[in-house]
Amino acid sequence: MLNRIFGPKTHDNINLFAVFSLAIGLPLNKVVMSLATALLALNFLLNGDFKNVISRVKKSKTTWFIAIVFLLHFVGVFYSTDLNYALRDINIKLPLFVIPIVMIAYPIKQSQLKYILFGFIASLLLTSIVNINFMLNHPEANYREFSRFGSHIRYGLLIVMGILVILHFTLKNKKWWPLHVVIIIWLIYYTIMSQVFSGYVALCFLGLGCFIYFIMQVKNFKVRSLVILIFFGSLIFAGYKSYDFLTPDQSLLNFSDLPTHSQQGTPYYNDTTTLWFENGHHVPSLIAENELKKEWKKRSEIPFNGLTKDGKNIKPVIFCYMSSKGLPKDKVGMDQLTPKDIENIENGITSIHLTYNPFKKRLTQLRNELYLYSIGFDPDGNSLLQRFEHWRAGSIIIQNNWLFGVGTGDLQISFNEVYSEMDSQLNPSFWRRAHNQFMTFWISFGIFGFIIFTSFWCFYLWKNISLHNFIGIGFALISIGSFISEDTLETQQGATFIALFLGIVAIMNYKK
Repeated sequence: MLNRIFGPKTHDNINLFAVFSLAIGLPLNKVVMSLATALLALNFLLNGDFKNVISRVKKSKTTWFIAIVFLLHFVGVFYSTDLNYALRDINIKLPLFVIPIVMIAYPIKQSQLKYILFGFIASLLLTSIVNINFMLNHPEANYREFSRFGSHIRYGLLIVMGILVILHFTLKNKKWWPLHVVIIIWLIYYTIMSQVFSGYVALCFLGLGCFIYFIMQVKNFKVRSLVILIFFGSLIFAGYKSYDFLTPDQSLLNFSDLPTHSQQGTPYYNDTTTLWFENGHHVPSLIAENELKKEWKKRSEIPFNGLTKDGKNIKPVIFCYMSSKGLPKDKVGMDQLTPKDIENIENGITSIHLTYNPFKKRLTQLRNELYLYSIGFDPDGNSLLQRFEHWRAGSIIIQNNWLFGVGTGDLQISFNEVYSEMDSQLNPSFWRRAHNQFMTFWISFGIFGFIIFTSFWCFYLWKNISLHNFIGIGFALISIGSFISEDTLETQQGATFIALFLGIVAIMNYKK
């Protein structure tokens, strides 16, 4: 329609602008994402060229998948009791239903995809610089606050997707590889600094995607076999070391063999009834307070009963910090503290793990969470422990509604009921959904919804492998990784991320 008024390329230009705006808005702002999605859909309808649409849509497995998912949500409304939740859920997923279908039915030119990806990377770099600046200027902030433009979890996925896009550019044009290396290092640095576990998972899945793609380029059978052997050997070794590091040491709970006196002969205070741990070590035990007070006076100008530089009572900080290093709270333990340890205590740092690099710090935090969960601690505020509770509740809902699920609208209601019935230690403010997209589909739409969703992503990965589409392989694996640890499609940013790259990959694969 607008072509007749403003010229023959008007709708094409608006279409390109809308997709470009989506790519920029994805890391930046929900408002930009919403406006770009609306513009994309409106331009498609006003264009009115529906003759070629049906043939393009019929050929695409992606559009069939989107249509089936929409049908599942639509039918699921009719056996839901909470219609407001159902309609809100469909509204959140509108980008998933609209963007890929429009991009497949009315595709931009393949030669224009690079501009879309350039826009995505530019927006990602700008926002990541702002986020890193906030991290460095607010070291005391919780890692969840580091993302200034939306969910830290979804943003972590976008960062890893950015690494994939830059690798794609490098394969296409090696002339700019030095710049690409700098950007990749920056994005990996951000992933490590952000401490987002889902980002680490996505990065591992991206590594698997790179391996699959590059192993296909090796033609020599012996070389390929050797590389595969080395890769899986390294994977097994890394898995073993990770398991060994993260497995809780239950021997630390054995209080029967606790010493009663320090090496100086001072009686220990051992309160074994209080389960207070720091970095996996029991705090209110092996305390020779008078002995410790005397030794502390030799190491610091701050009194033993004084305050740290940030206003905390220093005595419990000393107990916590020494416990975090596995030291007894006596002369022997104090002698093993370095000048840096003393400085950390004076600054109010309660655990040695808080001084680690961000990656080791996050792994240590996960290990501590697993340890606390193994002894029945309250999971509130611990992301991994909360997921265990979410998955436990989700599995109970599946057992009771395995065939048809609970419908589009009764997801949260069902979780609330199960949390109450299983007497979960979670505070009601943390009574959330499964944090696993595969599980969420089963809970909502039954076994058929789970099979449809899982089968599509397995097929999608296989199809992109067979077409040697590097971005398609990486995107499929990043998505699958995110579905394992998150409800990616249950937020606007997550749904838009999946929708946009489903459309981009479909355009890439069109001629193939």
